[in-house]
Amino acid sequence: MKPPTPRNRPTRYLITYIAAIICSILTKIKVEGKENLPKKGPYILAPNHIDHSDPVAIAYAIKKPITFLMAEDLENVPSVQRIIPWAYGVVLVNRKKPKLSTFKIMNKQIQGGEIICIFPEGTSINPNLIEGKNGAAMFASKHNIPIIPVAIRGTNFVLEKLKKLKRQRVTVVFGKPIEETAKFLNNNDNLTRKTMQAISKMLNEPEYLC
Repeated sequence: MKPPTPRNRPTRYLITYIAAIICSILTKIKVEGKENLPKKGPYILAPNHIDHSDPVAIAYAIKKPITFLMAEDLENVPSVQRIIPWAYGVVLVNRKKPKLSTFKIMNKQIQGGEIICIFPEGTSINPNLIEGKNGAAMFASKHNIPIIPVAIRGTNFVLEKLKKLKRQRVTVVFGKPIEETAKFLNNNDNLTRKTMQAISKMLNEPEYLC
């Protein structure tokens, strides 16, 4: 299977609405804070990461084409688990040695007004927040675009509930935009910290002090 790349917008719209139908059938999903979303891109969504199905919940909540940035080790995951990201199209990044081509693709997507989704915790899936990485902060500050902190709850129990023929409650909450990100251009750590603390507050994890 070839590495995934961002699909055209009509294809991503179609897959997004298929995902929305699936989410509506299999879960009790609730979206809060949509009034905090800019009317159009570019902007960066920065969600916590608790399950492999998180991108599906995000797609349901946004219902617009999104450019997802994912770790390149996706290529080492079994093919069955790669079907959705391959079909939708994502940008792969080598976390240890980022390629110039990755930056070119991301810059092109941002300049094209795309909505970008970057999980600050990286590929780590954990019910509690862990230290965030600077990917979202780096692209936001470079292009001076807002970061929208996102809190996801419940996706990590979806399969468990489905086995019992029950629908899990899933919540996606969009926080207030972090704007004027260009002032963090030389201090991405602070922007990442501010983003993670906003997510922490929405998740009621005030002890998070990354």
